[in-house]
Parts: sequence; C-alpha cells; structure tokens
Amino acid sequence: HPGETLSKIVRQYLPYTAAYTKKELVNSIKSVNGIDGNLSPGQTIRVPVVWDEPLRPKIVPKAKNFVAKGVYMNPSSAGTRTILDTGYKLRLAGANTVVFDAKDDLGAITYASPLKARYFPNEDYTPNIEELPKMIEYLHRMGVHVVARMVVLKDPIMARNNPAWCINREKSWLNPADPNVQEYLLAVVRELSDSGVDEIQLDYMRYFADTRTDTGVEGLSRSDAIAGLLKKIHDVTAPKGVLLSLDMFGIVIWQRDVDVLVVGQDINKLKPYVDIISPMLYPSHFSAGFAGIKNPADDPYLFVSDGIKRMKALVGDEIVIRPWLQAFPLRVTKGYGPGYIETQIRAAHDAGAVGWLLWSPENRYNYSFAAMQNLMKHKPETKVAAMVGRNTPGRSSLDKPDADEDGAQQTAPATSSGVVPPARSHSTSSPGAKQSSLANPRS
Repeated sequence: HPGETLSKIVRQYLPYTAAYTKKELVNSIKSVNGIDGNLSPGQTIRVPVVWDEPLRPKIVPKAKNFVAKGVYMNPSSAGTRTILDTGYKLRLAGANTVVFDAKDDLGAITYASPLKARYFPNEDYTPNIEELPKMIEYLHRMGVHVVARMVVLKDPIMARNNPAWCINREKSWLNPADPNVQEYLLAVVRELSDSGVDEIQLDYMRYFADTRTDTGVEGLSRSDAIAGLLKKIHDVTAPKGVLLSLDMFGIVIWQRDVDVLVVGQDINKLKPYVDIISPMLYPSHFSAGFAGIKNPADDPYLFVSDGIKRMKALVGDEIVIRPWLQAFPLRVTKGYGPGYIETQIRAAHDAGAVGWLLWSPENRYNYSFAAMQNLMKHKPETKVAAMVGRNTPGRSSLDKPDADEDGAQQTAPATSSGVVPPARSHSTSSPGAKQSSLANPRS
C-alpha cells in the first residue's frame, strides 16, 4: 500500500509469522524477497505468514506438586531466542521449566501491555518481549512449564510516577496496604493470568528490611498487610488454574520475630494463599559464621538441606517447597563448577523438596547444564520424554515427576531426541505468504 514501510509491515505481520522478533522478521522478508539494498516504490513484498490469526496460548494446568526443574531468564534473554534455545536445552537435559521476568526489578512490564500507557505513560522504555504469546506458545510446544516472575513491591518506576504510593520512597518500595497499589498489582496479575502462563511467581512480596514495623494503618501489622494482598492475588489466580508461588528470603525460614515483624513474611499467615514456596537458599547469602560455619558459600549441601527441612517443619505437607539454588560463584572459594550445583540439587532432593530452580542473574548456565547432564548420566534409565502422548519413559527417583507431569505437557511433533526444537522463522516463502505493495518506502 502507498506509504507503507518495511518496519510498518513488520509490526503489522509479526504476530502471523514464525519470527520471534521484529529484527528476525525483517531479515526473513529480505531473504524471501532477495532484498539486499533499499526498497523501491511500488515493489511487491512477500511476507512469510504461517498463521491466519495471532497465537493465543492456553495454560497447561498442573498439580502444585508438579516437579518443576528449571532456570531463570532475565529480560534481555527473554527478548531474544535465548529463552527458546534455553528451553530446548533444558528439555534435553531432563529439566522442564523457565522463569521469566514479567514485571522486573525496575518496575518495568517486560512485554507489550496496555497497563504501561494507563499507569506510567511517560516512562520511556521498550518492552524486551515483543511477542509474549509466541514466547509462551513456543515453550509450551517444547513441553516447558512457563513461570512469570513478578517483582511485587519493589518498583522504581511506580515510585517515580506515584510517590504517594510508597511506604519507603527512598528505596522505591510500594505500600501494600494502599488500595491504589493493590489495584495496579492485581491488574498485572489479571493480565498474566489470562496470558497462558502456567504459574505466577511473586518476588519482593514483603516490606523493605528497614527495622520498622508500621504500616500506616492503625491496628494493621505488616504480616497482615502482606497476607491480605496475597489473598487478593490468589483469588485471581486460583479460579483460572494458574499456580501461585512465592519467593522468600532464606533467612526468613528461621522465622525470627525481627524478620517477621519487619518484612512481614509470616509463613503461617501466607501459606493458605500460595501453592508453592521457593526459599532462596543461596549459600553465599548467609553471613559468615552463620550456624557456626565460617564461609556458608563453601558448604552448599548443609545450607540447602537445612533450609528445606526447616521450611517443611513450618508448613508440613500443605505447601510445596521448590528452592532457588545458587548458579553463580559469589563467595565460593572451593571449586565452583558443575559439582557445586549438582550438590545443591541432591541436597534439595534428599531434604524432600519438590523440584528446584537455578538462579544466575546473567543467565550463565554452562555449569548448570553440565550438572543436569551429570545427574542424567548417574541414572542411565532416565530419558527425555517425547511429547507425543502420555507414554512416560523410566526415570530415576531423583528425576521422578508427579503422576500428572508428562500428561500435563502439550502434545507436539518431536525430533528423534524426543524434544520439540524451537520454531524458526523461515527464509523461504510459505504457501500462504502475503503480498504488500510499497510506494515511497522509507528504510
């Protein structure tokens, strides 16, 4: 059409193609049409369209004791094929879960959302994830459990735009007792619950550790404020079958009065409204000398095992415990590598955890994948299941899922490895390729 540009066409057709990013579709269109320079007025462009309508992924429901084994993906990774390639590697290594930032530590909503224009229209940033439905759908087709991490109360963007919403403006901490804050957070939860993600994971669901105990509301404790907000979130997710998980400081497991009263995470008040608790049991985050250990980072088995056992003693069998484990070398002085990560995974299993998640802020997971492969090698009967039905291959006790795990995965064509590879944008025109005439194109 007259006045159309390549960038405009890409924005229009991206949801109908296999391309994951706009840049990827630009390259695909150039390849399909043999374009190696500027476009010509009136030129007919073929676009490799593969779907008649945009993808609308659906949740893959699972029991809360689904054995999730996976890694964290930061917004930069989620905005590129790194997240898809990582999902593929996880499946080949016997794992099955990706945690991505949906609302990150800066307060940014990382995908295209009308909430940005509604709540902070003057913030100048481009969401990393251009095609959230495509990301979720592609991961589902590989048999990956998709978890949206939501940083709840730490929110620099909202602190700038609505300083009255803060209980600690200096630290960009929102007030969980403020009805405006609650409505904004619930709007994000509602949007994510309808997006097709399988689980929403709440992080920073607490007060800032400022030594105070006030909430600004007479007679309301910090733990009651946090529990009240969590209940409202659970009321949104539960009817939709979306699992709800909660990250917690490792130290909070010890439930010292000072921690509970200040940060407001009282496990007994929180557990009715959450399916899974993920204690952050990074050995490096325990202070030197904690529990009589000179350098906790060098004793990963002890701290992971002890933390899980303490958590189980607090919540019993009501809540699934799925720990965050350390996949970074901070403060480790004795042989950080695949063995360090494997030790934590074994400690989690031995202590009764249901699955595990690995945290590397920079998404450096070479050692993690080596650890996963080592665990598979130690148990030769463990195989990667082909996602073409409910047949489940033999597994070791270490890798054994709950009864619904494989049945919950969506069916899709698999390669000889038994794992569906990430979808790729095709460099040749598909049978349904669309045509668009460009006049006066601008590069």
